[in-house]
Amino acid sequence: MAHRSHVDSSVELIGSLLFGSEDGPRVLKAVRAPGEPLVDDWSCLKSIVRTFEARCGSLAQYGMKHMRSFANMCNAGILPEAVSKVAAQACSSIPSNPWSSIHKGFSA
Repeated sequence: MAHRSHVDSSVELIGSLLFGSEDGPRVLKAVRAPGEPLVDDWSCLKSIVRTFEARCGSLAQYGMKHMRSFANMCNAGILPEAVSKVAAQACSSIPSNPWSSIHKGFSA
């Protein structure tokens, strides 16, 4: 449960730091129209996921639910470098648990 809580709160905080506390949740939860791809730039999505995991720990299976949030960051023009900066603020350390990216590698 601690891992799930850490992942959820980290993604929410990163969204708030990038888009503001009011717009963050709206941007992260936005759903594109049917027929549109999840993300315009798949390499951006992969880079943002790796950046998150390097700073905050592995998403693991549970964290896959946040892929839309990461895709929405890319679709909004956020660069992985910006995510790295705010993730450093949001996640001061990688939790030392079996889901750490240090032990399992990256999800993407």
